[in-house]
Amino acid sequence: MSKEKPPESELTTILEGIGEGFYAVDRDWRITHFNSEASRHFGRPASDMVGRVLWETFPTAADTDLGRTFLSTMASRATVRGESMSVLVGPRWLAYRLFPLGDGMGIVFRDVTELKHAEAHRELLINELNHRVKNTLTMVQAIATQTFKGIDAGARKDFEQRLLTLSNVHSLLTDESWESAELLAVIRASLRPHLGGARDRISFDGPDLRLRPKGAVALSMALHELATNALKYGALSADGGSVSLGWRTDDGRFRLRWEERGGPAVSPPSRTGFGSRMIQRGLSAELQGEVRIDFRPAGVVCTIDAPLEAIRDEGRA
Repeated sequence: MSKEKPPESELTTILEGIGEGFYAVDRDWRITHFNSEASRHFGRPASDMVGRVLWETFPTAADTDLGRTFLSTMASRATVRGESMSVLVGPRWLAYRLFPLGDGMGIVFRDVTELKHAEAHRELLINELNHRVKNTLTMVQAIATQTFKGIDAGARKDFEQRLLTLSNVHSLLTDESWESAELLAVIRASLRPHLGGARDRISFDGPDLRLRPKGAVALSMALHELATNALKYGALSADGGSVSLGWRTDDGRFRLRWEERGGPAVSPPSRTGFGSRMIQRGLSAELQGEVRIDFRPAGVVCTIDAPLEAIRDEGRA
């Protein structure tokens, strides 16, 4: 049984109610439908547009990027989505969807120019903020250098490397407009500056995961502390030592495990240092989870168990 087409009046009601511009052309590029939103956008009533050939009405359109997309889409009979600058009533940015309709093509579009301007302004503000924060970090580093004069050089180096780690993850998040960051990118940014030739002795294993900014910063600082400790006293201080870093997401939990092997024999420290406190207290608070550091004879093991929703960016998970 063939499916009956809706009556013309019903079709018109549907096209007027979609809230976006719509027009359609037949295979000869003659306009067959033109809703009120399209009329508002182009400044022409439907009665003036229906029956006209698109390329005769807009003779310069065929030689634009959007016009070429129209031609290729009509030929391929594909459905295409995209955004493009339109100069016919503009310039204006349009988000569009092209799809086969009968022997021709349907075009749904909306004007996103203001959204594009808002995004550009937001990007400008983020870049300016990033510039100012980097300047502030540079100033803090300069002040620290003067403050640490005559004091243990190791303490100064530790402080500078923490600042560098913070700066690196900040830059990573700025590249993503402070929306989220890939976990693997955070790991690499955190470890790269400090490991030199030892980086080949750290293995990674886990699924793709995008982190919220807060979680990315906290995890980055914790990984830096673990790597620094491994280089000074742990598995990466010995030629045969290695680190495995794995994570998984199941049952609504994020679980990460840092495990060192092949280094010097490990014994629990007599006191808890700043790095351990940062990892156990700071990270657990930021991720709303549990962080454990076990000083096992075979090597340090750090485990993180936190609610997945506290760390994962749901919008781009």
